Amino acid sequence: MKKVLFLLTTIVSIYLIYCYFNKTSVSYLAISDNTMSREPNYSNYLKDNYKNKNFIEFNPYFINYNASFLYQDIKNNKTIRINNKDYYFKRSLRESDLVVISVGMEEFSNNYNKYEMKDNYIFFNKMYNDIEILIKEIKKYAQDKIIFLGYYNPTNYYDSSIDEFFYDIDIKLNRLMLNNDIIYIDLYEIVKGNNYKEHNSPYLNSDAHKKIASIIAFYLD
Repeated sequence: MKKVLFLLTTIVSIYLIYCYFNKTSVSYLAISDNTMSREPNYSNYLKDNYKNKNFIEFNPYFINYNASFLYQDIKNNKTIRINNKDYYFKRSLRESDLVVISVGMEEFSNNYNKYEMKDNYIFFNKMYNDIEILIKEIKKYAQDKIIFLGYYNPTNYYDSSIDEFFYDIDIKLNRLMLNNDIIYIDLYEIVKGNNYKEHNSPYLNSDAHKKIASIIAFYLD
């Protein structure tokens, strides 16, 4: 009897391992603000990349203005209903194989002062505290791969003080994500070095979102 139970346990274990490493789909969740969720966006292009591979199952966006509001959405287990199906925030986090966080750019751009970096440092420090709290809450539920998209200059004005400011906040955010086993994608140099914004707005164009999708896909392959 013990041999039979051992054999059954072994077979079930092998089957579960096989299923885990041979999944044909990955459940994906995007947490964002309005700046990065306008369509078409990186999620659309990421979906197109894997459409024929049946690789990614897309869940809805959980969208809010800033990290603090999104933290409250998780605490309150915000629910989204699509096609008569309810998506609970906590459950979506738990069941996701990939979570992409692009939070705070809307708030950041609305408060950014292109001529006074001191004001930007003060505001970012406040944002950072909210981001840290949000990250810790997300980590309570999301146990698989998480990617955080960094910030970029919402204007077309650049000088050495702006470069230094974004260098400093990238270091701080990268350290935070590294300490929480989260992949950090630095967008500042990518956006600065390309014509990636819609005119003079803080919104990224389709070429930028395609580039972001390709970077995310790199971490999935």
